[in-house]
Amino acid sequence: MLKRVGAVILAAGLSQRMGQQKLLLPLNGKVLLAHVLTTAKQLVWADCIAVIGEPQQRLAQVCSQHHIRWIFNPARAEGQTSSIRLALQQLDPQLDGILFLLGDQPFISVKLVQTMLDQFFLHDSANTIIVPQYLGKNCSPVLFGAGWRKDLGALDGDEGGRRIIRANPDSVIPLEWSEPQDFYDSDTWEQYQWLLRVSAGQDDE
Repeated sequence: MLKRVGAVILAAGLSQRMGQQKLLLPLNGKVLLAHVLTTAKQLVWADCIAVIGEPQQRLAQVCSQHHIRWIFNPARAEGQTSSIRLALQQLDPQLDGILFLLGDQPFISVKLVQTMLDQFFLHDSANTIIVPQYLGKNCSPVLFGAGWRKDLGALDGDEGGRRIIRANPDSVIPLEWSEPQDFYDSDTWEQYQWLLRVSAGQDDE
């Protein structure tokens, strides 16, 4: 039987380095978050939820426009793991795996996510972790088998699942990926300006 995988879009960050809500910045005619939601909607999930922050009404509107369930994280200042814990409380408890997507990776592709799912389906262990890599460096998104659900729920701070990945290398299935644009994010104004240039075909590195 095919494994049941859920998706979590982490979109509750404070955007402190950016100085404004980066997920609502425009890129190619729509906001950054919309690009990630569009990719997520093109895949089949047993469950899917976005965890959002402020401005709640605007971010919720973007999620609703893409028919993606959302939940507001009032404790987002505690870091990314507060969003992970909140999502786990809302997700189907019978999932076989959970993929965590970042809301600020606008070039994330269906091809990458589907390849991660395909790799996950090949492994029987509930403790499998699928981690894409570029030039040997771990990247996001990450797919955790259901065996890690309790550990994910016990995380704190802003490190996310990286602590689990570091502590359990034997459970990690690395997926070497040759297309770095999938991992481009936008934490600073300079990075955002660079994303604009990349999307306009002015810079491909």
